[in-house]
Amino acid sequence: MPALATITIDVLAKKSGVDIETIHAYQRSGLVPKPQRVPNDLLLYRTDDIERLVFIRRAIGLGFSVEAVRELLGLASKKLKACADVHEIASRHLADIRRRMTELARMESALAPLVESCPRHGGLDACPILNSLSHPDIPTPARQTDLVS
Repeated sequence: MPALATITIDVLAKKSGVDIETIHAYQRSGLVPKPQRVPNDLLLYRTDDIERLVFIRRAIGLGFSVEAVRELLGLASKKLKACADVHEIASRHLADIRRRMTELARMESALAPLVESCPRHGGLDACPILNSLSHPDIPTPARQTDLVS
């Protein structure tokens, strides 16, 4: 059985576009296998880890959690699974993104009027932002009563 081609972490970082510190973080979280230690304490990674790191970087860039990336990597390595399994994970993630976008839009609609109404001068006792946060019964511009869900 031929030996797998190996590379140093510097080469791995350069070819994958993932910095060394992040590679170590992915290793600690179990997304990247530990490298092979050879004489002189040199650590060698598999060339296959380049593709794995690109996959991880792109998935994390799309907002997938470490757990979801781990799940996707597991599916990718099992030839018996179907595309529908990946679709399920991606669909859950998309639904979560949409839920967070809705929450962010609600927060923005409540905070924007407060920021716009702030005079930026005077004492803190007259600050509409602090007053709104401290005293929910004080009316604010575009008061949002349904923000807590």
